[in-house]
Amino acid sequence: MTNAQDTTGFIDYFNLPFEVHYSDAVPITQYEFKSDPDENTGRFSDVKAIHMEQGSSYGLVLACSQNNGPELYCCITNSHDEVSPEWLSFASENNIDFNYGTDYAVTLEGNEIKFVSIEDDEFYEDTIDIDSLDYCCTYAFNAYHIAETSPEFIILDSENSRLKVNLEGYILDEENKATSERVFDPTSLDEEEYENYTRLDLWEAKFDWVNLTLEKDFPEDKHLKLSFDTE
Repeated sequence: MTNAQDTTGFIDYFNLPFEVHYSDAVPITQYEFKSDPDENTGRFSDVKAIHMEQGSSYGLVLACSQNNGPELYCCITNSHDEVSPEWLSFASENNIDFNYGTDYAVTLEGNEIKFVSIEDDEFYEDTIDIDSLDYCCTYAFNAYHIAETSPEFIILDSENSRLKVNLEGYILDEENKATSERVFDPTSLDEEEYENYTRLDLWEAKFDWVNLTLEKDFPEDKHLKLSFDTE
């Protein structure tokens, strides 16, 4: 008997891991820092630019291993902010189609890091040779804009019984058609009971990524922070 199963055999899916499966295209944003290979001081000032790619992810699957109830409620009601939160981790995807890319200059103003459009600033357009820069740093940035699309189905109890349901709570058959059996009714769920979930916007995700990069690759510059006034 699992921690989410009582003596009667009732399974509380709101306290078990789950997966979220998307069939529609999910917008994705990717960033990678770039530096001059001839400059290697070990400080963040070596970073001269950031390359951005945008496109669509197909067949995306995200997983929640620590579900306390609010996390599942958030996915059922699609109450996310711009991008997937930290409690939803990447599981798999079929493919990504990137269809747009651009570069930004990376600047330091005091203790603040800013990304500045090279195309819109003649100074950086003239002073930064993007083709001469190499990708650097341990971590790339990937953000899935899941607020813009709804999942096709959710896999409840993903580490055991793997019950497939739609967002209305009906169990799906092998052809993803709804059966008459229902495990939850989203309209009867108490919003106040499940309101304690975290959400993430794009700037917050970039802020966390910059902090992670500083801790891993530039520990002497951990005092730096991403500016709110940045691209």
